[in-house]
Amino acid sequence: MEPAVFRPVLRGQVRLLLLGGAGGFVLGALAGIPVLVAALFGAIAAAVATSARHAAGLRLVAGAEGVSVLGGGQPLSAAWGALRLGFGRTTRPDGGDLQRYAILADPDGRSFAFADFAGQAPCDPVRGAGGQPVPVVDLKDAAVLLALLVQRVPAWQVLPEWLVDVAIPPPLAPAPSTATAAPTATATERRPPRLGLLAVAMKLGGKLFAAVGKLGTGALKAAKGTNLAMAAASAAAYSIFTSWQFAVLLVLQLFVHEYGHVHAMKRTGMRVRGMYFIPFLGALAVTEDAFTSRRQQAYVALNGPLWGGLLTLLPVAAWSYTGSHFWATVAVTWAVINLFNLLPITPLDGGRLLSAFANSFSSQLGVAVGVLGLAAAVALGLAMGLSVVWLIALMGGLELVAESRARAGGRALRLLPEPARFGPVHYQYLRAVVGAPAGPGGELGFARDLARMEQAARVAPMGARELVGWGLAYAGLAAALLAVVWFMSHLPGAAEAAGILS
Repeated sequence: MEPAVFRPVLRGQVRLLLLGGAGGFVLGALAGIPVLVAALFGAIAAAVATSARHAAGLRLVAGAEGVSVLGGGQPLSAAWGALRLGFGRTTRPDGGDLQRYAILADPDGRSFAFADFAGQAPCDPVRGAGGQPVPVVDLKDAAVLLALLVQRVPAWQVLPEWLVDVAIPPPLAPAPSTATAAPTATATERRPPRLGLLAVAMKLGGKLFAAVGKLGTGALKAAKGTNLAMAAASAAAYSIFTSWQFAVLLVLQLFVHEYGHVHAMKRTGMRVRGMYFIPFLGALAVTEDAFTSRRQQAYVALNGPLWGGLLTLLPVAAWSYTGSHFWATVAVTWAVINLFNLLPITPLDGGRLLSAFANSFSSQLGVAVGVLGLAAAVALGLAMGLSVVWLIALMGGLELVAESRARAGGRALRLLPEPARFGPVHYQYLRAVVGAPAGPGGELGFARDLARMEQAARVAPMGARELVGWGLAYAGLAAALLAVVWFMSHLPGAAEAAGILS
């Protein structure tokens, strides 16, 4: 079982990013580099340096056997049963409200005090078990660490009697979709097939027509959940640079691609909020649920390019029948769109698939792969001069930060010996024990972060056969799309669309 790492809240990050950007701006002006690019690289360099220093700094590592405090002035290490846990309040230098805190000590008297400052100023040091002053650390997920201590030390006396044995209701199942009258599928039926992607093309005879009917009905219902005004705006925006016919076909490809995700989400029991078009940036399908397994994540990610790739066969057939260069251009453009989505960059489909692969091995590898994908996005944006790649990299970076924190909390929740005994009310109480809440907004944010952690703790990894199967599916789909581009790239119009890959 992977250990959980708790780190202090990183303060002053915005100021460091601004300083890094300003330094890059000055260096760019002196070296003749575009100042905006230089400023961006300066901010990125500052973020990387700050993150690296933070990762190597003070941290508490919790494992199945015990706790270790590393990177600080006085290390602490002890088995769970050997730790002592205490609580108190301390003052602030500015005379503000008293700060609640928890303090743990090992048999040698070495102590570590932590709290949740909830955005307030730092507090004064407290007295450790050995009589020495101990700083109170504003710890990320302090309530989760306290939950581990309560169950592992154990220290059930922290909780009031009415919370010790409170019954926790089971997690709510996703609400059945009201958009269909079909009976609810069982867990076995909702489970994506092992290679899951050929099922679309393997409906024979009467089943084929039934499936087509269901897909048509589903597509109409998806259209109702789509922002049609933004879809029309996207078509109008694309028609500025091309014909209106080509623009409409481009929006059609985006719709089918995203409906592939929607279909996969619904088939695996996920609730779909809607499908949204963004002019010049594409479209996206949004779900209200988190993935319950890495296989589900891979299934949803690959169904978009699969559906878009299957749709690409239509203009290929139209070109072979008519010989029109227009259809060749449509086919290559559609293939390039789906190939672009297969790039291993979060939040693109290829990045989500690669994340599912990497996180099936370990969350650390998942973070490393995500960072490498963002670096590849930066390199791609520079090489191709595509500003949209920079925006994708920014979105991917924000998503990576949120997912990394959720996975870190998920590792901590997996260490709980009796996770079923703790629910949101317990974590809310423990958060109040180590710090005053920041108000209704802070409480909502805490509940949202806790829900992400609990979802991350339940995500099941893929097995070896699933990894191989989905890897072959990814490679085969990418090869098929590349074959379309290569076969038709010599044709007028299609050559320009294929040129983006060179």
